[in-house]
Amino acid sequence: MTAVPLENGGPGRPLRIVSFGEVLFDIFDDGARLGGAPLNLAVHLHRLGVESLLVSAVGQDTLGDVAIQEIVREGLPVDHVARVPQPTGSVTVSLNEAKVPAYRFLRDCAYDYIPVPKLDLSELDLFCFGTLAQRGEASRSTLRRLLSGIRCRVFCDVNLRQDFYSKEILEHSLAAADVVKLNDDELPVIASMFGIEPESGAVAKRFGLNTVILTLGPEGCEIWHGGEKFTSPAYPAEVVSTVGAGDAFSAGFLFHCLSGHRIEIAAAEGNRLAAEVAAIPGAF
Repeated sequence: MTAVPLENGGPGRPLRIVSFGEVLFDIFDDGARLGGAPLNLAVHLHRLGVESLLVSAVGQDTLGDVAIQEIVREGLPVDHVARVPQPTGSVTVSLNEAKVPAYRFLRDCAYDYIPVPKLDLSELDLFCFGTLAQRGEASRSTLRRLLSGIRCRVFCDVNLRQDFYSKEILEHSLAAADVVKLNDDELPVIASMFGIEPESGAVAKRFGLNTVILTLGPEGCEIWHGGEKFTSPAYPAEVVSTVGAGDAFSAGFLFHCLSGHRIEIAAAEGNRLAAEVAAIPGAF
């Protein structure tokens, strides 16, 4: 198999991506840690040498101040992270015996009101977004406006949390994407919703996708690409928490695809980075 046909960075510049969506604090029993899938993805890609631009919103509150400080500390620009009147996003996280999280999200918070940024979309290698930040009409409208103006490849991360999704949101999101990631709990939900077989190839065919990534927890992942399917085993890890491990996988996979590596290598590197994150008490 070959690499996902994503465009590499132009002459004299690094790979450049935009990650759109929620910035929030994961609230654990022992404290709060900054996270949110789009931020986690942007941080990991930045650490791999990618120019990561984050489009989001935080509140005009103490948590918003802390979020901005930590994002800057990670080396990401905050030009497109708006400060809005609503409170900064948060989610209460509880872990079961297998360290798998359950989430309870704050409603009507900053990332539901992401405004349209002043952003040059002409030299992007990849645009990344998820489904969670589309629960708010304002952010959903901003995302669709941005998607209408890009000419690069698009990555969609399916995050089916609580009741924060609909058939219409999923239909639009999957149809807009070239590469989609979902997990083995989300696959049967989508299959039932759209009347297709619970199989990655069926999702690809239904939405005209180039690549479907199905994450399988401790079993690694399954990749459907160009009509072929293969599995890649997980790396061994002493699991502390799986929060953010899927985002780390996405970063490793996408970076190596963008860099022109074979898709098997990209999947293995994604699994390796996911294992590293699962062994720490935070998403990055």
